[in-house]
Amino acid sequence: MTHLFIAETKPEADESCMETIREYFSDELVNRLTKSPGAGHWLKRVTSRLMLVQIFHTLGLDLALLRGLHYNRHGKLVMDTGTPHISISYSNSIVACVLSEHRIGVDIEDISAAPTSKTMTLLEKWTGRKVKNQMEFFMLWTQIESIAKLYDDKGLADIFYGNLLSEKHYTRQYLLNNNYLVSMSALTCLDTAGQIKTLTI
Repeated sequence: MTHLFIAETKPEADESCMETIREYFSDELVNRLTKSPGAGHWLKRVTSRLMLVQIFHTLGLDLALLRGLHYNRHGKLVMDTGTPHISISYSNSIVACVLSEHRIGVDIEDISAAPTSKTMTLLEKWTGRKVKNQMEFFMLWTQIESIAKLYDDKGLADIFYGNLLSEKHYTRQYLLNNNYLVSMSALTCLDTAGQIKTLTI
């Protein structure tokens, strides 16, 4: 099954938060926090780690598996056991985290600000698809981002300069509070369990 969780970024993180992260995650992931580009991004990463602890507990998964979470050589977060597959995305103060038994990618974007006409034209040029309005732009953009995150060894360049976008993917999209669009993509039909679950971290 596929489970999608949303949470507000913690406004601050005290030592107890770090103790929890050190308890469940490897030194690699703990040390990665110190390399965050700024306090805001650091809090988003802290929130995502605390989300994973809560999610694993909620789903009845073995918390010891979190120690096997690491970054591969392409900078993608993967489990050493292969499953569950995990994908995380940030936008402003919102963190989205999806877990699945299948390879999965997620992207969340704030859609309240309209893209420039130049940006829309570039996206049309890169994808060969017509973008008529603001919503179509974000639907296509978040789909592209989620497909890129679906693969352990690919990125946006493989979509814009390769044939990745034309290959078969299954994408589900959700509108949150009319301000955020979430896209999840997979290689198989998405068996999403229930609605989006909101966590308090």
